[in-house]
Amino acid sequence: MDHWDKVLPGVSKLAPVITYDRPGVGPSEAIEEMPSIENVAHRLVRLLEALEVPPPYILVGHSLGGLYVRGFAIHYPELLAGLVIIDPADFTETHQNKRAHYDVLNWEAVRVDSLIQKFIDNRKRRHQEAPPAIRREGQYLETIRENEFEAIQEHQLPNIPVHILVGGRFDKPEQFRSKEYDEEALFRSKMRHRVSRWTAVIQSVDKGMLFYSAGAGHFVHFDQPELLIASLRIVLKDYVAISHKKK
Repeated sequence: MDHWDKVLPGVSKLAPVITYDRPGVGPSEAIEEMPSIENVAHRLVRLLEALEVPPPYILVGHSLGGLYVRGFAIHYPELLAGLVIIDPADFTETHQNKRAHYDVLNWEAVRVDSLIQKFIDNRKRRHQEAPPAIRREGQYLETIRENEFEAIQEHQLPNIPVHILVGGRFDKPEQFRSKEYDEEALFRSKMRHRVSRWTAVIQSVDKGMLFYSAGAGHFVHFDQPELLIASLRIVLKDYVAISHKKK
């Protein structure tokens, strides 16, 4: 939870705030349960019930957490007031549209597929070296990626405020970049394609917004906490407006 420190004081002025680390992350004890989107959503509901915090909730998730809050909207849409998804694991990605990221390299298909497989193998190796809970999350992410996020794509978002915050800063130090290809150009290409797909996500609801910051890296909320605070302020305002309209 450390990288949320910059936003919590500002957010707590808007509404009651609860932060937590998933099992096996940070100081939270690990469990043996597979961290599927359904299991993570169910565990969060039980946690909120135990704390006697009534709905509706605005869920904020970063990276893999972005995938999990999107999954929560499938299993418990009636509990939500809004979603803020920060630089998420890309739940819009398919095997085909992922290949389009690499057009900027002007490589033949077999070479692109080899590079993609290299990335996959590297991720799997890092997962194996991680603590058990993190390893299970990595394994689950690889599985749902392989299935082209079918568990997500089969379900429409509920019509609530949904924001996606994206960091566009390329952070990799020069000494660690590939000598084989231009990693920054590839990063820019990936971001263009992802932003296009994420635009379609936020256009599927009446109160969707996309925030792209060239000055923020993957941890958008740490680099530019005021952006997340502003996003939450808008989500709250729009949810109240929607609620009044329904009445």
